[in-house]
Amino acid sequence: MSSARDLLAALLLTGALLLGALWLPGAWIDRNVVEQSGFLAITEPLAADEAIQRDISDSAVEKVLDDDRIPGWVADQVAPLIQDQAPKLTGTQGYATLWDGTMRDLHEGLFTPGASDLEVDLSPVIEQMLDAVDGSLPVKIPRPENATITLTTIPDVPVLTTAHTVAPWFSWAGPAALVLAALALLVAAHRRAMLALAGVAGIIAGALTCLLAGTIGTLVPNSIDQADFLGPIVQAFETQFAADVMPQGVIILGVGALIATVGLVLVGVHRRD
Repeated sequence: MSSARDLLAALLLTGALLLGALWLPGAWIDRNVVEQSGFLAITEPLAADEAIQRDISDSAVEKVLDDDRIPGWVADQVAPLIQDQAPKLTGTQGYATLWDGTMRDLHEGLFTPGASDLEVDLSPVIEQMLDAVDGSLPVKIPRPENATITLTTIPDVPVLTTAHTVAPWFSWAGPAALVLAALALLVAAHRRAMLALAGVAGIIAGALTCLLAGTIGTLVPNSIDQADFLGPIVQAFETQFAADVMPQGVIILGVGALIATVGLVLVGVHRRD
């Protein structure tokens, strides 16, 4: 009878271990990837990334100059002027609004099945840019009839579609793991030994969490991690994931080690008695 109770307790601890290992990474993904507000909070600082700013400003300049309505002699004069203005627009409210809308579209595309193009309307930025140079030329530069460009292709990532459904439940994984661990201790015939095993389970869960935080960059395909425009965004999430999850994983590992030590001490005291 006691062996059956210990077996059931061990199964409960195994479930607690799995839930504990999933808890922090899953909850982080829910808060910072699935939830749009968390996603935007991480991507907002990237608006100041020089490579991304250059991609957008170069695209705006190209849109203006690639217009048959602009005579060649005007294009020659306007090119250096708008190229000088383009970098200055990245600090304006128009650019900030464009960036926010682009990131919202990116977030939506990531959780939509199938690949899709991330398209951006550069009209506000181009308008500001040309307003600044119109006074320097004898003619007004015509605005592009279509100022929409494709910044990148959003890949199809089935795991994100699944995460959108299951991630909200991960916040309950931690409490559920504690409940299972408590049930294991109540059910076990040898509770001191089971307490030590519960600590070991905590150590393993914490170690797995730390391992995932430390190797997250290697789990992302290079085709995404090094992609133009998307690459810096993905890398920002990898860096933030490691910074947020690693310390919490260390705490779980330390608590598990403490519980395991207490359990082993109690087992030793019981045997001496």
